[in-house]
Amino acid sequence: MLRIRQVTILLLIFVLCIGTATAAIDRTIASPDTGGTITVRVTFPDGMIGGITEVIPAGYTYLGTTHPMDQTRTEESKVHFAILGEESITYTLSGPATPEINGTVLDLTNGISFSQPSAKQSPAPIAAVILGAILSAVILTWRGHP
Repeated sequence: MLRIRQVTILLLIFVLCIGTATAAIDRTIASPDTGGTITVRVTFPDGMIGGITEVIPAGYTYLGTTHPMDQTRTEESKVHFAILGEESITYTLSGPATPEINGTVLDLTNGISFSQPSAKQSPAPIAAVILGAILSAVILTWRGHP
């Protein structure tokens, strides 16, 4: 009976951790087309409310976005987007090659703020796996104790 309980607890831990990991922000950066235009698409978790600031690297020019203008602000090398439940945003740059774009995400839905380097997922998946491994080790260590 104790073994079934332990397995059930482990499964619940992993389900909760994987649920956290699915709340990732995904940035896809296309290679420049023949005219030097680069399309960047940032995808958000369902129902996210918050904002993202994208830092445009030197040598690249922000051209525009399909995101509503009243939810977009540009300043020097940064573009700020207010996210009000959108699934994704798309914007374009001009430049010589595929850029390294860094951004900062503020997810008001979960109260999470983090920096996100180019072509990386949010830190949630790594943290979820580490947390799951630690909790599993603790539970398995205590399995013989009442």
